[in-house]
Amino acid sequence: MNDRKDDTPGDDAEQRTRLSGGFARGDEASSSDATRLAPPGEGRARGEGGERAEGDTSQPRGTVSNWSRPEIWGPPSTTVVEPGAVIKERFVLEALLGQGGMGAVYKARDLRKEEAQDSQPHVALKLLSDEFRQHPDALVALQREAKKAQLLAHPNIVTVYDFDRDGTRVFMTMEYLQGESLDVVIRRRAAAGGLPRKEALQIIERMSRGLAYAHQEGIVHSDLKPGNVFLTREGNAKILDFGIARAARVTAEGESGDRTRFDPATIGAITPAYASPEMLAGEVPEPPDDVYALGCVAHELLTGLHPYRDASGRKLPADEAARRNMKPPVLHRVPKRVSRAIARSLAFDRVERYPDAGQFLQAIQPPAKLGRTVIAVLGVLVLVAVSSWWLLIRESDILVTLDDLPPSLESSREHIVRGNDYLEAGDVPQAHRHYTLAWEQAAEREDISGRDRNRLRVLVDRRTDAVTDHYLSEAQRDDLDEFSLELLRISMESLARSELGTRRERLNEAIEELNARLEE
Repeated sequence: MNDRKDDTPGDDAEQRTRLSGGFARGDEASSSDATRLAPPGEGRARGEGGERAEGDTSQPRGTVSNWSRPEIWGPPSTTVVEPGAVIKERFVLEALLGQGGMGAVYKARDLRKEEAQDSQPHVALKLLSDEFRQHPDALVALQREAKKAQLLAHPNIVTVYDFDRDGTRVFMTMEYLQGESLDVVIRRRAAAGGLPRKEALQIIERMSRGLAYAHQEGIVHSDLKPGNVFLTREGNAKILDFGIARAARVTAEGESGDRTRFDPATIGAITPAYASPEMLAGEVPEPPDDVYALGCVAHELLTGLHPYRDASGRKLPADEAARRNMKPPVLHRVPKRVSRAIARSLAFDRVERYPDAGQFLQAIQPPAKLGRTVIAVLGVLVLVAVSSWWLLIRESDILVTLDDLPPSLESSREHIVRGNDYLEAGDVPQAHRHYTLAWEQAAEREDISGRDRNRLRVLVDRRTDAVTDHYLSEAQRDDLDEFSLELLRISMESLARSELGTRRERLNEAIEELNARLEE
């Protein structure tokens, strides 16, 4: 059974709107099993004298996780899950969007968003198969990967909001998108030899940016393929299911080799046609393995065809293509730098590929042009740098507020406001995500002045420090079990890798202390 319905051809109308769902602020507060640390004082079920109520089999919030003990959840629910059903007394299922080995994906209406008169109340909700209850290791792995995915805040990565359960039903929620899956686009354009060059290169660059950001954060996708990339109605490319695939196991079946097979009894997932030889051999995924998959997808975008195929047109796994001594076809209608970069990414040996997507991204960028007035330009740049440094010192004053941001940074301003709302509601991961997006969206723009960019940086650093202070406080708690400590470490390591915030030294010290506690 396929992990994603869109891995096989289907009705375009059904595939045109793909959902990868979302949570409004404060959502995780409703569950002891959400991928989130509970605030101090909420670690016990309410009972006499603070003891757990008789018959309560749940575990204390924020202390002992019960994801590894699904047998205490009770018998499986007999309620039929279909459109009209309500999950967690909050999400009304409206339509089944797809079904595969991991479970089913539904379009759902968030009653809390609706009550708040949110203009976009719909989310996507993936209900996982009941088979997961038989394999606690897979459940724990999924929660861990979901936590990592929550920390990814980038315009080219779909946001994962939560991993939770309603009774015995485990579900995941992500950002709601409208558009179509990249595999659908490639199939439709295959007869024409792929997408128009400009459009294809734009998608390749945006995929590379999202992947490069994840690699910078120390996260490997491990199952990148056209079916895991989504094109929004606005033309943006977003990568789906980041890291989640590593909680499934693949068996290479299917004629085309591009179907993800899932077995909850083991951990790890790959799609044969897009997996590197190292992954097919069972090695731990690394960034160069994502680069191989990126090269395959890039080649398909530009030509409509997979780079390695047999006489019948079947997509070949990398190990089989290597045994046949195959070489990727030369791309003629793209700049040579792009053709060389894609060819290198498709190397069968990991060490011959780019070490990460960031270097692939650099390789496909056009070279900078130096004019005759380069000396004069450098002189101006020195003056600008000095002025910018002075402005940074000046704008770092505590009096800088959101009102100081220009209209051109309205999107970043909105992210900061939403982050503040999440932080006030106690949803720290979502607050962190919005603060990061506020900066990431502006960082890629060239129409923002140095002064305005510095003002935004001051505001984002200030709010990021508030997030850091929360995690530093959590790190002082002595009632966290090993799994909760590990999730906390993931959050703090993400903050430490980021360029945002001013608490780097204290963060590193706290991470060392967490490592020591985990080694005890």
